[in-house]
Amino acid sequence: MTNAFYSQFAANSVKTSVLSVEILRDALLPRLLGDDSSGILYWAGKDLARQFPIASNDDLCTFVEQAGWGHLVVTSETNNLLTYELTGEPVARRNAAVKEPDYMLETGFLAEQAAQRFNCVSEAKITASKRLKIQIVVTVDHNQALTNHDPATPIEVVRPQVTDDTEQTD
Repeated sequence: MTNAFYSQFAANSVKTSVLSVEILRDALLPRLLGDDSSGILYWAGKDLARQFPIASNDDLCTFVEQAGWGHLVVTSETNNLLTYELTGEPVARRNAAVKEPDYMLETGFLAEQAAQRFNCVSEAKITASKRLKIQIVVTVDHNQALTNHDPATPIEVVRPQVTDDTEQTD
């Protein structure tokens, strides 16, 4: 179901208003969750990563963009650390509109993607937060293997069709 769900919406050429997402994300959820909002969103991000496992960094960056979270770039990758930058219009918009925007959903999502990829415990934290850029570092603990881990089949990430408008069809 997860792959079909993702494919249906990712391939949809009709883009909806971000208002509905922003109302849920930055108005409703913080009020419902209260002081526990950040922690719950971190674990919700981890759960989403389990539902939508992703095979590669390229696919991960595409998925994050499609989810409307921003433009994700892997800035460095070592054996134990993955460093990401989240930028783009969604980050700029949220930072301008919300007094203290929360990026813990994305942080938990990246932590769990690494855990699934390396089959070991991984945690993430925001190490820098600026108006136009969020830096997230994932620590991978290769000494703590996941127990009872049954890796899910990665989703097939839908790539946008690029059309060349300069070509004329007869």
